[in-house]
Amino acid sequence: MNANSSKTGYMKSYDASDVTSVVDGNLLFGYQSGDFITWEWDNDKASVDGDSMGTFVISKNNKNSGSITYNLSQQSPCNKVFTDLCNANKEFAVDIQSDTEHVYGAHAIVTRIPSGQDGDASQVRAWQIKVLNLEYERKDTMPS
Repeated sequence: MNANSSKTGYMKSYDASDVTSVVDGNLLFGYQSGDFITWEWDNDKASVDGDSMGTFVISKNNKNSGSITYNLSQQSPCNKVFTDLCNANKEFAVDIQSDTEHVYGAHAIVTRIPSGQDGDASQVRAWQIKVLNLEYERKDTMPS
């Protein structure tokens, strides 16, 4: 592809207000500024092992558990959603969508009440969610 191609210019705009997250049927809001939702998988999708002679084996991994962190403002009413789920040890579904990405899982649990602090301004409450079947889909398409 030529570096001056029309495909290397403007891609798409991003608007944080287009991101929605639903936890146990509750639409979340009241995030802390900055990265308000992050996700990460526990395992690689594949690993490679090679011997001294240069023969390799690719081992595919079907484990798709992961973690989601919700960074809520200390004042967000959605802290109660996570508090109630954690105190009940309740399993629930999560669904995060933007214009281009979809992250979701049907079997999630809050792993602990987050650390807290008080100060001059409202602080972050970082809720850790373990998802047993974390899935990722990309919604956009490549230009032709």
